[in-house]
Amino acid sequence: MRPFFLAWLALALLLLVIGRFAGAADQVALAGFVTATEQEASDGYFAVGGDTMLVVRQGSGLQRWLKMHGGERVKVTLESAGDDH
Repeated sequence: MRPFFLAWLALALLLLVIGRFAGAADQVALAGFVTATEQEASDGYFAVGGDTMLVVRQGSGLQRWLKMHGGERVKVTLESAGDDH
């Protein structure tokens, strides 16, 4: 009885992992603190966490938003646009 239960448990975990990674190809989510020096922020360069750099257009709404939220923890999600160029 115990091997049968362990086999079902292993199968359930495998399906859970496969389901989790199936949607991972469609999007990437990053979380971290927004940091930038005054000069970097003016030029449109912002770091999110320790390994991500965002470059935004100067004068854009996104640049203003990132400047206002400097030092705060944010989550950035990138999704595939698909065929809707």
